[in-house]
Amino acid sequence: MSSDRYNAIFTNPQVESEIRDFEEWLNKYGEHLLAYEPSKIVVRTAWVVRIALDEAYRSFPGEEKELREYVASYMREKLLQHNVPVEAITRGDIHGTRQDVVEVLKTIFPNLSQTQRPSLPVILREEEEKKTHKPIPVPPTPRRETYLSKYIYAWIATLLISALLILLLTRI
Repeated sequence: MSSDRYNAIFTNPQVESEIRDFEEWLNKYGEHLLAYEPSKIVVRTAWVVRIALDEAYRSFPGEEKELREYVASYMREKLLQHNVPVEAITRGDIHGTRQDVVEVLKTIFPNLSQTQRPSLPVILREEEEKKTHKPIPVPPTPRRETYLSKYIYAWIATLLISALLILLLTRI
């Protein structure tokens, strides 16, 4: 009976819009995400769960536990309808996510744990290792003749031809 009451959560225009966008996103990228980036499904699900919980808390104050259970079952059902193996998703970026949303996510994805991020010392050490690579030697380019010498040769050739023409014309 109470779950029929809670259906009003998902008829709210904002929640409906988010659910519709979520389903379109799953239809478009679902196979790729499952193969390469399943943690993106967790992040996107967390967003929709947060929107739904905000509306649920506003509409039904004092029933937080039941609302979290209802939203979790609803979202799990949506994911299963789109062939998302919720048990197979084990990692997701839930750092900084509200505790109630994390609780719902762990209900939806029972094997979920926080994706490990590298610490700052590890990142700095990797950057130093990148810097210590030996530079690739570049062979010197051959020296090219300058434009000035070309002009000098052309000027000298012009003078010689002019002198030759003058000599030939003065003899005629």
